[in-house]
Amino acid sequence: MRAIFHRLIRRNSAAFLLGAVLFACAPIAVGQEGSGKDRETRQVQGINNKIFEQFAGAQSLMEVDDYQGAKKILDRIKAKPKLSSPEAIQLWSFYGVLYFSQEKYKESIQAFETMLGLPDLGDRQRTDTLYTVAQLRFTIEDWQGALDIMNDWVKVVENPPPGPFILLASAYYQLDRFNEMIQPIERAMAIARQRDKPVKEQWWLLLRVAYYELNNIPEVVRILEILVVNWPKKQYWTMLSGMYGELDQESKQLAAYEAAYDQDLLNNGREQLALVQLLLQGEAAYKAAKVLQQGLDSGLIETTVSNYRLLSQAWQVAAEYEKAIPPLKKAAEISEDGELDVRLASSYLNLGRYAECATSARAGLRRSGLERPATAHELLGMCLFELDEYDEAIKSFRTAARDKKIEKRARNWIKYITTEQARLNQINASIRQAESIRQARIDRRAAES
Repeated sequence: MRAIFHRLIRRNSAAFLLGAVLFACAPIAVGQEGSGKDRETRQVQGINNKIFEQFAGAQSLMEVDDYQGAKKILDRIKAKPKLSSPEAIQLWSFYGVLYFSQEKYKESIQAFETMLGLPDLGDRQRTDTLYTVAQLRFTIEDWQGALDIMNDWVKVVENPPPGPFILLASAYYQLDRFNEMIQPIERAMAIARQRDKPVKEQWWLLLRVAYYELNNIPEVVRILEILVVNWPKKQYWTMLSGMYGELDQESKQLAAYEAAYDQDLLNNGREQLALVQLLLQGEAAYKAAKVLQQGLDSGLIETTVSNYRLLSQAWQVAAEYEKAIPPLKKAAEISEDGELDVRLASSYLNLGRYAECATSARAGLRRSGLERPATAHELLGMCLFELDEYDEAIKSFRTAARDKKIEKRARNWIKYITTEQARLNQINASIRQAESIRQARIDRRAAES
């Protein structure tokens, strides 16, 4: 999290810095049409005509990125024995911009600080240059230096814009002074609202990280709720869901994650599986199964044993027992052990599909890795009993009875089947006897006639 916000803050500060340099310290304008009288006016303001032309030449070279050529001209101007205050101010302004353009930020800072030490520097230019130096110090990660300047700057500047307060909060962030971040961010937001300007997304993010670092989760939630309304991005919905989880607000946690899915923002299998788990925990098994099925069909969710098994479980919890069979069957097909075959046999048994139950139970027994083979034998025995294959069923229950945990249950089955066999044998014998008597009567009547 800190790395993400570090990059965010650095990117925004670079934008602030460039604007401030161009506004506060840009060299004199050249190439404009004007009368000699206009030029003379500039000279009266303290810049010698010859030096003015040299500044103009340096600026032309800087505009085509010939920084070395521009510096040679500036160095010649600097070597002159006497420069007027306006000329010196313009010279160091040029140096500051020149070094900034080459990303030589420390040299740029030295140039602007030299400029700040000159007499006759106007108040507006001084404050703008201070702001530039603060941002340059931020750029070279001199957080405390930037903070010292900015704290003084906001005290003296009338009607400041929001940006400097965001820079101030950013410096506090880098120094881990999270509690002190909040006031300048809120002031920046207030200024923006007063000016009918939008409160920027990045400002909310900076405020969010301050509250997060202070472990003020309710405030983090409040900010994320604002973010998802105004900038409904995936990361905000998933963050909001996670924060609801931190507050044990499970229904809201699910709702936030589900909202991201419904907006097609969850575009990878891991995220969709997380939603499936939340839906199952929230007793929304039917939608969990639908989400998982769609994810498998689209290829976003991997077709693994565990995912097919999860899909089968979701359909079962949703009381969609027939739909639970195909994914469980696929899981059993790609599994290396027989456990899923045994589960499949159990599902077939519950649905009354006894022949398929027997087939799956036998498939499971043929494979290795069964934790309790006796369970498979018991299932097989029950399926065979329903198929009226009593002798084979008794064999399966006898094998199952070797497991002490189910011995009693298996022997009860054997007793029940044996009793049932005897009852059926007796019924069949009675039927045969009755049939024999009926046939004898028929035969006797035929003989008498």
